[in-house]
Amino acid sequence: MTSAVVGVLDTHAALWAQLDPARLGPAARRLLAGRSPAAVAVSDVTLTEVARLLHDGRIVPASAAPAAWLEAFARCYNVRPVTASIAWTATAFGWEHRDSCDRHILATAAVLRIPLVTVDRTLAAFAAKVGVQVVW
Repeated sequence: MTSAVVGVLDTHAALWAQLDPARLGPAARRLLAGRSPAAVAVSDVTLTEVARLLHDGRIVPASAAPAAWLEAFARCYNVRPVTASIAWTATAFGWEHRDSCDRHILATAAVLRIPLVTVDRTLAAFAAKVGVQVVW
């Protein structure tokens, strides 16, 4: 196992890695296999997206209150906070996609210069244009 950060997970990938790893693509499963939480990053905005899914009942934890489940979920990853560089990169992308969460997640991978783990085709197509490797 290594402690170097190996990738930034898109929100769906972070959820699937915890709840249903078989849904991950083969390359994503290989990348994440045996990694410590310190080695797998999520953008801080991923926690907001997951909180919204919990609040809306789209994720229903079996054995914990939603807020406690979110805390445990966050401990599974290296949560990367927004920095001025990430915020500027997300804003400056020459990309018509208006989803600020996707922009933030991609900018996190771009600034950290590490792969993005996503199945999202729109995000993957733009990631390639800005030099971010996509793993799925």
